Amino acid sequence: MRFNVAILCLIMALLGITGQALAEEAEIKSKVTMPPGTLDSDEISVLFNNKTVYSITAVRGRESVSYYDSNGEVRQMRNGVKRTGHWRVTEKGRICLQMEDLPEKCRIIVKEKGIYKKYIVRKNGEHQHSVTYQAFRNGNPLGL
Repeated sequence: MRFNVAILCLIMALLGITGQALAEEAEIKSKVTMPPGTLDSDEISVLFNNKTVYSITAVRGRESVSYYDSNGEVRQMRNGVKRTGHWRVTEKGRICLQMEDLPEKCRIIVKEKGIYKKYIVRKNGEHQHSVTYQAFRNGNPLGL
């Protein structure tokens, strides 16, 4: 009988610790501030849906042209290589891309001084710039 009580106490203690850790993590996440100019989900959808987008990566300077189809497909040309994948926008204002066999990545879009940029959200609030968008064109004029 004492053994069962001891196990029950141990389980309750572990659940308490796990619950506290989850609460602390949720508190950290709620304290992450977004930069001024962060777009919401509706703004992101309008900006990308049925658009051909010209962009350049922040770190490597790779240029690409991508078509964001209204059916959720994305077709991209980068360095002469065509890639395909899927895109979506979350309720929390993230654009998510899943290219080829790679895992999905979700990012925020920020308008800074009239220029749209994509950022990786960091829990410490120091978000990482990943892409600068150079132009948005209606439709798929390049036939991607």
